[in-house]
Amino acid sequence: MIHIAKEMMSILIYDNLCTPCTNYAKMVDSLIKGRIVMVGHYTSQGKELKKKIFPEGYEGLEMSWFVNERCAYGGRAGLIQLIKYVLFSKKTSATIRNQFNLELCTTDCKTVKGVFIRSCSIVSHSKKIAIQS
Repeated sequence: MIHIAKEMMSILIYDNLCTPCTNYAKMVDSLIKGRIVMVGHYTSQGKELKKKIFPEGYEGLEMSWFVNERCAYGGRAGLIQLIKYVLFSKKTSATIRNQFNLELCTTDCKTVKGVFIRSCSIVSHSKKIAIQS
């Protein structure tokens, strides 16, 4: 279980029902070598985490999220925070072994059009939500 606390590892919430989104999360995981926890939107852990972070009634499914101890950054804002994290965060010995279980993709995300639309959503959407401690 992931707790929202000052000592928590950063988290990437991604669409685990989408092939390009899961591939994006895998690529990020290989870059940061286990220094970020990867959580799928539709997993029980993801649903529980989002209830703690997002305002009531908001699912946040339209984009991926980079979450640290202060804020949840979605879409473009999350990508910027992720790049800063990769480039400037302290290297730590604490790592996690993320597992990616791509479930059945129910949309056309494997097509060229689907990959393009999903890729554009990361830069066309942007949101920042402060985490209440």
